[in-house]
Amino acid sequence: MAEFVLFLGSTGRLRGGPDRARTLGRTALGLAGAMQAEMADPTNYGMAKSLFAGIEGADAMTREELSAALQHRVDEHNALPIEQRRASTDRFFQPPAPIELPSLHIPPSEDEVAAAVAAAALPTKVQELRDYLGEKGKLLTAKGNLKLADGRALVDLLDTGDELDPDYGGTTFKTQSTESLRQLMYLVTVAEMSGAVRNAGNRVAPVKAWAKKSRVAQATKLFQTVVEFGVLSMMGGRVPFFDDVHGLLDDGVVHWLAGLIAPGARADFDDIVQLNKDVVGSQFRGDDADYYLSSESFAKDISRIVEMLDIAGVVEWSDRQEALTTWRQRFWTGGTVSMTAFGRHVLPELLPAAGLVLRTAADLTEADLPELIAAMDTAPEQHHSAMLAAWKPTLAAAERAAIVAALITDAPGAQTRLIGLRLLGMFDADVAEPHMRQLLDTAAAGHAAIWLLDHGLADGDTVGGFITPAVLADILSLLVDDPEILCEQFLRSEDPAGMLEFFWRHPAPEMASVLDALGRHLHDRGLAKQARKAAIKHRSRNANGGPR
Repeated sequence: MAEFVLFLGSTGRLRGGPDRARTLGRTALGLAGAMQAEMADPTNYGMAKSLFAGIEGADAMTREELSAALQHRVDEHNALPIEQRRASTDRFFQPPAPIELPSLHIPPSEDEVAAAVAAAALPTKVQELRDYLGEKGKLLTAKGNLKLADGRALVDLLDTGDELDPDYGGTTFKTQSTESLRQLMYLVTVAEMSGAVRNAGNRVAPVKAWAKKSRVAQATKLFQTVVEFGVLSMMGGRVPFFDDVHGLLDDGVVHWLAGLIAPGARADFDDIVQLNKDVVGSQFRGDDADYYLSSESFAKDISRIVEMLDIAGVVEWSDRQEALTTWRQRFWTGGTVSMTAFGRHVLPELLPAAGLVLRTAADLTEADLPELIAAMDTAPEQHHSAMLAAWKPTLAAAERAAIVAALITDAPGAQTRLIGLRLLGMFDADVAEPHMRQLLDTAAAGHAAIWLLDHGLADGDTVGGFITPAVLADILSLLVDDPEILCEQFLRSEDPAGMLEFFWRHPAPEMASVLDALGRHLHDRGLAKQARKAAIKHRSRNANGGPR
């Protein structure tokens, strides 16, 4: 190792040059003793060394003798009971620990999935292909390709983007075979691999069983086929380098798609291109790789993958622009990519094989209430009811509501109090009502009274007295970081000056920041001055232990 780094330093291949190389060389030599000790420790042996170390006289053996000795060791190992063999080898085959994705996954509703699938182009294209083929199908050429007349018709019908009789530099090249219509051939292959059509008896025809599947089931199978066989790999190639790099890009699709499964996640197309470029650059070296990564071909390949995922209904590619290659071939670029409800429905099944773990609502079953609230912060509001339903399902609804009510009662501030009230309000009214009535004796009294009135469970004469400016104080405390809206909400009150008088006497600790914000941002100079004075009186009151 010392010689190696010295070579790198002397030939300009090591950052830091010869001086850095000498330092590293001395470090390597200093580790020699420790390395030899570790290498002699059987607990550090790999599988081969564990099985074959210690063959007596190995250094003096001929190749044939050593081969026979090694085979004898293999035979001895294979003769052992299976438990002993596993004990000596299984530890070398432990898979890497899976990576847990940070966001909690809330499955989309059936209606959301169905709507996304209805908008997907690929299932429609496959159905149009089946309709064109007809019940008896279409004859193929002797080479097993669609006839050119069928190819021309399908390019238009399916809008594949293939160019017939292309013109390059003023010269027209007649399309001689559908084999050159790569996009069309790709769609036909996807349909065949998915079971929508079949090739038999020199004829391609629809498969009757496909029509019995639901639209969602059809779309799911098509997406699985796209991922399993690879967009670029299935397009075919004749150059080993491109076969290898296309396989790598196809294998990485699930990994970068996983980053879009979180609610509201979006990615710039250019960032997806750069991510894949970094991966390819780390795995391939040489002129072929350098040229490929610097050319328009790389972006065009990533564009093809994302476009196919968009057609399959898994992602939505918005604000993209059309671009042309040097050969005037069209492809999409730019814009942003987000996952559809259908994508969030089908992708989770593919994550385990990619070494990824997705937390779902089921993981909330034993979570404590703060964990539930934190999870809700990362999920769209429309999923909150499902998350609450998944939380502690073994407890009766009344018991779960009691836990939420206790959180409200003990809330240290307005934010926790309001979150708890919203959760409690998500229970059925008959479950929430007794807890709302108990909250009339707490700092949440005004909110609880409003809820009871809204649900027709109390009248104004009974609970109206609980509704005080403290309700507005709680709401305004959440708007401190947006002072313009805070001031707008404050000025909606009929008596702003009276509100300030109430606020400085209100014991809630967050009132100081509310009054400070009003004092700085109210356009009415008189009210702003009153707010600043109220802030001083509020702090003085709290510092002296409140009213006497």
